[in-house]
Amino acid sequence: MKIMQENISEEPGLSIKKVAILCALPPNRNTGMATVDLAAFSAVKRLAPDVEVTLYAYGDVNPYTYQPGDLPYHYLNVDKHAERYLSSDIFIFWGDFIHTRGYWLHDHVVTDDVARTLSGKDLQHWLQEHFSIYSKYIFLTSLPVERLKDVIVFGSTIITNDAESESDETYYENFRRFFEGAGAVYFRDALSAAKISPLRNNEASLGCDCALLLQNADLEQLSGCKLAAERKGVGVFFGRTPSKLRMMILARVIGRHLGEKCSWISWLAWHSGQRRHRWPYMLLGYKIRSGHADTSFLLSQLSGYQYIITDTYHLCVNAWRMGIPAICIGMGDGVPTTTLSDKKKEIFYEMYGARQFYVFIESLRSFKTFFAEARRVAAVLQKKQVVSRVSANIAMHQEMAMRRLKNAMYTILSKK
Repeated sequence: MKIMQENISEEPGLSIKKVAILCALPPNRNTGMATVDLAAFSAVKRLAPDVEVTLYAYGDVNPYTYQPGDLPYHYLNVDKHAERYLSSDIFIFWGDFIHTRGYWLHDHVVTDDVARTLSGKDLQHWLQEHFSIYSKYIFLTSLPVERLKDVIVFGSTIITNDAESESDETYYENFRRFFEGAGAVYFRDALSAAKISPLRNNEASLGCDCALLLQNADLEQLSGCKLAAERKGVGVFFGRTPSKLRMMILARVIGRHLGEKCSWISWLAWHSGQRRHRWPYMLLGYKIRSGHADTSFLLSQLSGYQYIITDTYHLCVNAWRMGIPAICIGMGDGVPTTTLSDKKKEIFYEMYGARQFYVFIESLRSFKTFFAEARRVAAVLQKKQVVSRVSANIAMHQEMAMRRLKNAMYTILSKK
């Protein structure tokens, strides 16, 4: 896919500025999240090579996630480096759900050691206290409202917000102040863009998923990453939805219709309980390795598949960016309340005209519909014109989003 090559450092009157990029710290090794933040590190430096880019996140790296040197970038704990962060010339909020109320009520709780031990009023007090602290960083409540013009929100989503979220007066007051004042807001999905439109004077608020801004050349920053010279076979991974055995059988049936071999891509590590019960999967021909695979290995492996079948959002995003058609399986009756909701996958596919490549797991419950879906999906994957159209739709959004990010950065930096 083509991405604009112009950089804004060539514009007259711009000097070195400090750019703070706030990311979501991976709780464990997660190749999808790694591609999101590699895109931040790469795209911003490509647009403005002379700026000083610093990636921030909440909390410190733990033993389960990437260690210093594993990736070409590292994070500073925003809480420990608050003064440096808040003195930045430009703030870019990159991807994830960090501005949603659900993130602080659920996702932040389940990853915090202290919060997991609390309940009732103690938990509510902890949530209020921590929301007040983190509002300084995610909503910049400690800075004058004029500084919000130095903010770019890119690739984030608020699909989990609803009327109840907005009924929380403290949260919504910070939310409204932030999004009304932000210099630019480009959400990754159309639903979020529609939700925020009334606060943005109806300006365009659609970007794309952050990982779509990667270029293949950016992957060369990952030691040992080498894109495949040819593509063959079906890459399979399931780790986000139930009924994994059913989905693995489906993938094998689809592979048989395609005349292609299915093999496992260890996009995320399975926990020990899953590995102990993997013998049925082995009988289907899937070799499921233990532990985490290296990011560069996984992206190299991904580039060599002709097709992907998965239930995992960023595996789909990275596959389509490489021009590899990906069948995604998700639950249709799920409610988008957390970051792992299947709705983000469904919305992504609907945005790019890829509905035929999406399978609702509910449609696999009967013997008849199971095999009908397998035949349908295999036929769609072989429609080269349809695959090309989806890839072209994604490329157009990608170029539009990159152009909007470039213009927003130049508008802010040129005033400094």
